[in-house]
Amino acid sequence: MNKNGVICAIDVNDYDQNVVDLAASMAKQFGLGLDLIHVTLFPNPNNAASPAYLNAQSAVIGDHRRLKNIKTNVADVGIDYHHVSGFPSEQIIGFVDRNEPVLLVLGTHARQGLSRIFGSVAMKIMRNVDCPVMVLKQERNDQSFALVPNETLKA
Repeated sequence: MNKNGVICAIDVNDYDQNVVDLAASMAKQFGLGLDLIHVTLFPNPNNAASPAYLNAQSAVIGDHRRLKNIKTNVADVGIDYHHVSGFPSEQIIGFVDRNEPVLLVLGTHARQGLSRIFGSVAMKIMRNVDCPVMVLKQERNDQSFALVPNETLKA
């Protein structure tokens, strides 16, 4: 665990690479490590008959494998992997509170309509953490990020 490092919360999907690479670039700029965290949504155990609960173990195993396979295209950045189950916003907020990062990087789906009205995971996290948060709209992995010049960070 990289206390006071950069934390990057990801969904372990096809859109994560750009988010991870940007978080790794920021960690490298600051000379810090990177913590990748993924939360597998774990359903209410009081409803053990629900299909989501019955398939929870396979979801956890699959997400864990996908998380461990994520690498960064940024050289010389130490990465620690954290996979937990529960409600994403609660788990990420707790992880941030315990580790006091310099920066939290989140990918967002930029949903619209009802899902936006009721609030997104990113919005809940941004409202409840005490560190700077960078939120990136997740898109296909077709772009790359360059390191930010040191002069820009010092301004």
